[in-house]
Amino acid sequence: MPLHLLFPLFSSIVFVIGMIYAKNAIARGSSPWTGTFLANFWLAIFWGSFALITGRFLPIAVWWQAALVAGSFVLGQVLTYLAYKHGDVSVATPIFGVKVIMVALMVSAWANEEIPGRVWIGAVLATIGVGFVQSGTRMPTGSAQHNPQKTVLTIVLALGAAICMSLFDVGLQAWVFRQPNPAVLATKFLPTVFVATGLFSCAVLPWADRPSRLAELGTTKPIVIGTLLMAANAMSMSWSLSAYGDATRINIVYALRGLWAVALAWALARFFGGQESHHSARVMLLRLFGAALLTASVLVALMGN
Repeated sequence: MPLHLLFPLFSSIVFVIGMIYAKNAIARGSSPWTGTFLANFWLAIFWGSFALITGRFLPIAVWWQAALVAGSFVLGQVLTYLAYKHGDVSVATPIFGVKVIMVALMVSAWANEEIPGRVWIGAVLATIGVGFVQSGTRMPTGSAQHNPQKTVLTIVLALGAAICMSLFDVGLQAWVFRQPNPAVLATKFLPTVFVATGLFSCAVLPWADRPSRLAELGTTKPIVIGTLLMAANAMSMSWSLSAYGDATRINIVYALRGLWAVALAWALARFFGGQESHHSARVMLLRLFGAALLTASVLVALMGN
């Protein structure tokens, strides 16, 4: 495996653990807007401090590009938290697997980059895996967990988040990696992007929980841990996309979060809480099979490297 693909592998694990913590806080009454604001606050603090310490600032003439990338990130993040608010971790996360196809199509069309056949095969396998995961989401009519409207809403929100995050990924590759000295440019572009996300996220503050409210709900610890992990996930992914490009394969590896989501959500549901603890073994095994196809898609995409 090329070493730069270790970044999305790390992110795929951190994302799921962070979202399990965040969903636990949301299920106990915390607002999803709190998670959005805090995750972007950590990113803005880190990258803003980095820029001040190193003195590396992006020229004003290209701030608009950073602002567009930041806007797509914030919107995708909001939709992600809303998807987890309304649905299971093991349903929403694998849906993000279609991001693999979206990124491949966007890279091919926008960045004018030829995608190898094996990568397309891997992307298709990842999408089929998502389909298998979703085939196990429908609960028997009359059961406490049967809510097709809620499942549809979760899918729509997750797909919207996947589109926004695909635009974020391809924007980083097109406007950073394809320029001379991308690693150097990334150290200027990323601070501008994430300081902008922090500023954009201030718009949700009226709906975010105050510290006293988090303490009252007992959700301070899970929301802080969850958002810090989500920030680490974003830092790792954004750096790999900016410095190394290869958006399609990076997203295929990142799709492994569907596998971790099913395995971890099932194993930890009784500890953290979640509908996964109520599902039958058949449903969760069907989801696990779909997630295994995501794993196979990564192996196919990496063949010949």
